[in-house]
Amino acid sequence: MPRSFAFLILLLISIAMTGCGDRNIDAPLDTQAHPGSWLTSHAEDAALSSPEYTECTSCHGPELTGGDGAPSCYSCHSFNTAPPFTVHAAHWTDPYESHRGSKVATSCANCHGSALEGSVAAPSCFSTTFEGRGCHAAGPGLAPHPLDTTYLAGGLHGPDAKRDLTVCQGCHGEPGGPGDNPRFNVGIDSQGGIGCEACHGIYYAHPANWEGYSGPTSHHTSGNIPYACSLCHGAALDGGIGVSCGDCHTLPLTFD
Repeated sequence: MPRSFAFLILLLISIAMTGCGDRNIDAPLDTQAHPGSWLTSHAEDAALSSPEYTECTSCHGPELTGGDGAPSCYSCHSFNTAPPFTVHAAHWTDPYESHRGSKVATSCANCHGSALEGSVAAPSCFSTTFEGRGCHAAGPGLAPHPLDTTYLAGGLHGPDAKRDLTVCQGCHGEPGGPGDNPRFNVGIDSQGGIGCEACHGIYYAHPANWEGYSGPTSHHTSGNIPYACSLCHGAALDGGIGVSCGDCHTLPLTFD
């Protein structure tokens, strides 16, 4: 055998062995139907198969509830009871804003990870740079209060709200500053998703006997008059959707 031909044979064997040694990390395993990156890219392919999802039902079952070792599609699309599938609840018209006040952290964990610190399917809820946005960048801590219904008791959330209503505004109110008259109508799922207005009414986030000057629920106990009260009572507290403080007080008010 000519030496040059023998060299060519050895070269081809070497190339073949090298190719076999390289593994495509996105390729599916023998026991998988999809590549490892499928969670981040399956939406487009699934959409091509909708509304019958025929390409999906062959493994995930005729009702897409799982079968033959394939998981139920509803294990991730937990907000859906039937196709078409969405990632977030139907009322989340803006997934960045509309989830405020929701208390379904267990459903979030399906995609965002058990600690909500991200997964291959979804970003960390505590990301500081995702798509140019800083979300809960301060770190884990879904809310500055319990997420169950116990916090709805006036004796629990009331003192916090009086201390600084603008903190409540961050999750449960419309955006805005002094004089913008924002409504507090965001969240809360257990109250029909209409926020503080479920109990307090429109533009009235005060407890009973708020107008008085003495007592534990009087407006005199408010802890952030210049910024919180001015949201509805005007930048100079001379009236907005709320009455002018000048009806009883001499304006401009001074604060020690």
